[in-house]
Amino acid sequence: MAVKFSGLASGLDTDNIIKELMKAERMKVDKVKKQKTKLEWRKDIWKEMNKKLYSFYTKQVYNLRSKGTFMKKTTVSSNDSIISAKANVNAAEGTHTLTVTQLAKASFLTGDKITKDKDNNDIDVEASTKISELLDFGADTEKMISITTQKNGGTPVEITIGKDDTMAQIVYNIKKAVEDVNISFDSNFDRVMMSSKNQGEDVKLQVGGDANLIKALGLEGKVGTDGENSIFTYNGTELVSDSNEITVNGLTLTLKAKGDVNITVNQDTQAMYDNVKDFITEYNKILVEINEKLGADRVVGYEPLTQDEKKAMSEDDIKLWEQKIKDSLLRRDDILTSLVDSMRSIVGSSSGVDTSGLDYRYLSELGIVTGKYTEKGILHIDGDEDDTLYAAKTNKLKEAIEQDPEKVADLLNAIGDKLYSKMQEKMKSTEISSAFTFFNDKQMDNQIDDYKDRITVLEDKLTSIEERYYRQFTAMEKAIQMMNSQSASLASMLGGSQ
Repeated sequence: MAVKFSGLASGLDTDNIIKELMKAERMKVDKVKKQKTKLEWRKDIWKEMNKKLYSFYTKQVYNLRSKGTFMKKTTVSSNDSIISAKANVNAAEGTHTLTVTQLAKASFLTGDKITKDKDNNDIDVEASTKISELLDFGADTEKMISITTQKNGGTPVEITIGKDDTMAQIVYNIKKAVEDVNISFDSNFDRVMMSSKNQGEDVKLQVGGDANLIKALGLEGKVGTDGENSIFTYNGTELVSDSNEITVNGLTLTLKAKGDVNITVNQDTQAMYDNVKDFITEYNKILVEINEKLGADRVVGYEPLTQDEKKAMSEDDIKLWEQKIKDSLLRRDDILTSLVDSMRSIVGSSSGVDTSGLDYRYLSELGIVTGKYTEKGILHIDGDEDDTLYAAKTNKLKEAIEQDPEKVADLLNAIGDKLYSKMQEKMKSTEISSAFTFFNDKQMDNQIDDYKDRITVLEDKLTSIEERYYRQFTAMEKAIQMMNSQSASLASMLGGSQ
């Protein structure tokens, strides 16, 4: 850094002069910084928009493809304390008769009461009691216990018990090792209690391992009860299962007690209507947001603020200023325009949708229509009570669902398939965009890096220019100082000669 002479000889405020000169030079850097800031804001806005679009794609559009989304069915049990039921899309509508004659059972094993310690003294066993208080391990530090859950051919699971293990730790170790067993130590009754998680006639709990350890735990000679299958008659045919949770002919049944039950299955037309309406609601939400961004007002004369410009404004004014810019950054965005055009043509006009063999080809045939041109593709349901402009019209969608819900579902699924594939195609990874993104995130990152490099180069150049200014002014100050010195000497000489 050169020595600075700040106007000592000239009387000029050289620092201020250079500062003003540098303002003009700094405008080039500020311009690039503003471009970088706008691009960063644009990327952030796109990321938020991408998040919403991806959520719409994975939830609403994905569900639109599935018949199960719309073909909901209701079930009514004549006695829910005997059997409760749910119906999937394949369940036959009508009344199903069932008789439960036997419930499936698990295997249960209850240990003897533990009353004596290793010295045959009375003991009150707690969860914190160590096994070494109940059993003399001698020179051993650990012993083994095994659990078998199957009646025939089951493989014993071996569990190692350390001499310092408490009753609580023993229970934890067995639970961890044998996933299909429930086990606890009941300190109220001082007993180990076990049951199989599975049910059925093949289930039977058995305990093996070190005889002394088994005896200390109150399990000597103990064998679990026999598991049992459930037996029930479904529409006249006796069926057997190793569980009380049964799926038969599209029905998921929970057997709870013996007895006779009728299960009535009906198409849930209201649920189907609600699901269609939910999709349209979410579709409209995303469409409104996209339309607002694409149609935002053009912002003229607004650029990101420099630090000096911010100093002259309040925080509220800065927020308003920056928000005005951000609101306009996706105005007429090519990618977003292409996406929304595809969405509107697929949903509104069945463009590219395979409707061959379908009874309905367009949503408009179901009374799902677009409004005024200015709404830009927003959908309405004729007769929708929540839509004041369309509430008075005949609700064709409800009528179609009540007449034949499957035909309605066929068109919705076909539109869902096309919309899903189109959005998937637009999210493919390319050289300029990552997978699962609708915008060119890679390209933006590269552009932001380029701006950073340009800013670094321009900042270095600014430093060089400022140093040059200081060198030039310093040289000027030296020259003036020398001239002043010579003038003083000359004046002194002339004054001395008079």
